[in-house]
Amino acid sequence: MPTSTIPTKEQILSTNKEAEPLLSFFDDLSDEEKMKLWKQLTTLNLSDARQWFIDSEEQRAPASAEDLKPIPHSHHFNQSEMHQAVLDELWNKGMDAITRGEVCAIVLAGGQATRLGSSQPKGTIPLGINAAYGDSLLGIQAAKIALLQALAGERDHQDPGKIHWAVMTSPGTEEATREHVQKLAHHHGFDFNEQITIFSQDEIAAYDENGDFLLGSKGSVVAAPNGNGGLYSAISAHLPRLRAKGIKYFHVYCVDNILCKVADPHFIGFAIANEADVATKCVPKQKGELVGSVCLDKGKPRVVEYSELGEKLAQQKTSDGKFLFGAGSIANHFFTMDFMDRVCSPSSRLPYHRAHKKISYVDKNGEIVKPEKPNGIKLEQFIFDVFELSERFFIWEVARNEEFSPLKNHQSVGTDCLSTCQRDLSNVNKIWLERAGANVTASKQVYLLSLVSFNGENLQELRHREISDEAIESDHTINKFFVH
Repeated sequence: MPTSTIPTKEQILSTNKEAEPLLSFFDDLSDEEKMKLWKQLTTLNLSDARQWFIDSEEQRAPASAEDLKPIPHSHHFNQSEMHQAVLDELWNKGMDAITRGEVCAIVLAGGQATRLGSSQPKGTIPLGINAAYGDSLLGIQAAKIALLQALAGERDHQDPGKIHWAVMTSPGTEEATREHVQKLAHHHGFDFNEQITIFSQDEIAAYDENGDFLLGSKGSVVAAPNGNGGLYSAISAHLPRLRAKGIKYFHVYCVDNILCKVADPHFIGFAIANEADVATKCVPKQKGELVGSVCLDKGKPRVVEYSELGEKLAQQKTSDGKFLFGAGSIANHFFTMDFMDRVCSPSSRLPYHRAHKKISYVDKNGEIVKPEKPNGIKLEQFIFDVFELSERFFIWEVARNEEFSPLKNHQSVGTDCLSTCQRDLSNVNKIWLERAGANVTASKQVYLLSLVSFNGENLQELRHREISDEAIESDHTINKFFVH
């Protein structure tokens, strides 16, 4: 790139005076490094970021015990307690919406797999399962979408419904994610340009404890995605196009949950039947678990962190032995298009929350410092901070062992890691097989192909059949259902 196109330090400061401390080593950089730093500075909105840091200091006052109440039973439904006839009705209502092309599944896929020891986007890393094309979390999710569309088309010989798939990435994951999703779309016959929307959430500069910005190298600013609540500002520009396509309902979920039922007809049908503008899937909280609790704060729905709930309320139980504040949030939500239009408007801005982190940085001598304890602050927005704007809010409680197993940690941690995800997916598949009347005797982990069954359906051929290691390997009437 010609040197003449690279702005001088003075030119940068004329439009971005907040950048001055970040240009300390500008003269030491190559032309390519100068251009890269300048481009990054144009995306970070440093003047607003300075104000965000100040605003984030004034966090919401902790709720008092008197303010917090569980979501009432009239708005909290447990799937396991519902009659099959009711579940079938909800499934059909959700499938009707899919058949009409009214459903958009949004996957939050902005994170990299650094905690897993990989530089790839988390949604693209190999799982070692091969249950779906791509052998990735996004691969399993694409297969579920393809299967739902096929199931929608089988109903009374209707035209196959189209589920729109929106993928939220971040600047660090967009290119690799786009390439991976393009391959998945081609494999499943999705129209990439018409059926898939890939968009990137914003990044926000990180700070030291005094609110000053940090250099990660002499030519780059430390920045990170602005949290899952960055969805609303990131997708706002795409909403008119999605509305024009006929989208009325959104299912929003995190990419890292291997058991996620993407565009779940039961969940969507439940929300539509109750005229919900917002609904959230929850799992029963376990003792000592630190996930947030979905509850009411002064009559408004929100997610309250364990630290704010306090030990006494966190341990309080109902007459049937369940935790009173036991609706554990798993970042799995339903929104209507009308609600999204309202919260994505420029006048509706979510607060930023502080997270204290260990942040490597370049000191005034140009040396990289790697701290041993938290030394800085990253700001993030939370997706559930819009709950309090809901006018009809509902909880859909599901079984943890069938719907929630996140991939968050390195294998060495032993929880929420690749081996636990593999185990939990195999266990769900065994549950489905046993419900269908199969006799599972296999000693190894058992994986159904993702295109075979969404929720345990289509397994009637295996009724009264023994699912052994040998049968999965060599019996063609059985192994067509399985990874082998």
